[in-house]
Amino acid sequence: MKRRTNLYKIVDQNGKPIFEDLLTAKQVAEKTGCTKNNVAQAAANYALVDKKYRIIPEDIKLSKALDAGLLAEWDIYRTRLLRDARRRV
Repeated sequence: MKRRTNLYKIVDQNGKPIFEDLLTAKQVAEKTGCTKNNVAQAAANYALVDKKYRIIPEDIKLSKALDAGLLAEWDIYRTRLLRDARRRV
């Protein structure tokens, strides 16, 4: 069964972002040197990793397979908006 991918932000102790982009758990583990399980646990508890970094869950990555309904609904509204905008011009 496929799961959605969580995206995380890494900040220092003062709350200043370390990386500009949001990262997956695997990328966070590579950058901080901890395991994937520790990433999820630290994010859930807002705990410090290596006494330097705080991992904050930010977003969920969308996928075509898992979010087909949401993407179809978005496409309907998008096409309506474009059609209405063309009529008004």
